[in-house]
Amino acid sequence: MPDAATSASRDADVDLLDELCRELAAAADAVGEAARYASGLALGGRLPAAALTRGGHRRVGWRTLLRTLTDPAGLGWGPRGRGVARAGRLAGMLAGRESLAISVAVCGLRVRIRAASAARPELLRDPGAAAVLRAAEEGRQAQAARLFRGIMRVRGAEHAFSLLAPAFADVLAWKALTDVNPFNDHGGWQVATGRAVPAEPLLGLGAAFWAFCDRGSGLPADDSVRAPRSAGRARGPAAALRPWAPHPHVRPHAHPHRPASLRGHATALRSHAVRLRATTAAPAWRGPRSEALRAEVETLAGRCATAATGLALAAAQLGDERY
Repeated sequence: MPDAATSASRDADVDLLDELCRELAAAADAVGEAARYASGLALGGRLPAAALTRGGHRRVGWRTLLRTLTDPAGLGWGPRGRGVARAGRLAGMLAGRESLAISVAVCGLRVRIRAASAARPELLRDPGAAAVLRAAEEGRQAQAARLFRGIMRVRGAEHAFSLLAPAFADVLAWKALTDVNPFNDHGGWQVATGRAVPAEPLLGLGAAFWAFCDRGSGLPADDSVRAPRSAGRARGPAAALRPWAPHPHVRPHAHPHRPASLRGHATALRSHAVRLRATTAAPAWRGPRSEALRAEVETLAGRCATAATGLALAAAQLGDERY
């Protein structure tokens, strides 16, 4: 009976983690799209020109939009996109400014790593895998990535991938999103959100890395390893690594609905804030190990709601349906 109870508890915990993984991935994608849309308006050409030349409500709305894009209690440092927005984002990265979109994505990656260890307790019996998962759970993503690469060097790439799939992609994506290198963010974002977007040249997790991973003859014939990631005829360890392949904890959304106005993005962010809070409202999240995670998700949900309020206020001040 105790074994059965423990098994049921573990299964319930995995189910809760899976649900939270999906909600965090969807919320990160929505926050990123809202920030991109707001950046296009606030840092583009049309709205700033109108605000500076005509003044009035357009200037007030523009200032509100700029404040929303840089509010530490909301979007954090939110510029995303091209031109001035891209320059602003790079400047924020160099200055160590935090972005809500990245924070939500990273939280989702951490939860996915925790879900992997909960679903496969045998990983903790392997010293190398246990060290990687422990470092990831404690927030030491750079060390987790180094430990994983150490397993590859000592025991071979195929062993490392088959042992830790799919958690190793989450570890690498987490490091990509939090390091100071802007050229690997694209691949990290794909892994974190399930967004099926072709990588731009020289971006992603590194072409040389994927080429190295593809040198093997293939993963072991183990459905538990191959099914979540591989793409049918694909061969070699990289078949399980490609960030645009389905993730067991994320529903791929190649063509998600994208609101076409500030009000639409505000509504979407409010909806995600409500769903994140509802996901961690179950009594099972009140345990000592889960309380810190529940509090973190609650904080992220509150920031989504704050960002939604700022976008809605800017839309009301601009008073133009085109925005």
